[in-house]
Amino acid sequence: MRFGARMIDGIVLGVPLLIVAALLIPNLVRTQGAAASNPALAGIAAFGVTFFLCYIAVVICYEVLFLRYRGATLGKMACGLKVVRSDGSSLGWGASIGRFVMWNVVTSGIPYLNFILMLISGTMTGTDGEKRALHDRVCDTRVVYKQSMA
Repeated sequence: MRFGARMIDGIVLGVPLLIVAALLIPNLVRTQGAAASNPALAGIAAFGVTFFLCYIAVVICYEVLFLRYRGATLGKMACGLKVVRSDGSSLGWGASIGRFVMWNVVTSGIPYLNFILMLISGTMTGTDGEKRALHDRVCDTRVVYKQSMA
């Protein structure tokens, strides 16, 4: 279920990115060749970096704000999942940001180490009685079915 939720979140965030990128990349490629002969056009190439940084900001806001205010991202909501603290309370800012950092930066973002951490996290999720991954343990959270919260 958690993998399915991540897939839905990937689609929600990825499809708009692909659409915007498909519209912008051809123009950026054309200006890259012209930028070598015209330094004024180099600023247009910097737009690509700005676009990437804006996308990262959207991803951070998406995950952190949804976890903070809804307890779940759109993917988790679609799968009937919710993220709660170990005592069943909703997440605060610290836990929401901590989960994002642990999953997206530490577990997924460090080359070579991410493979080992993903294996450990996946094994933990599959063998732990509460289905807690590495980022759940660090942030003292649990992913539960919404109907079990009532």
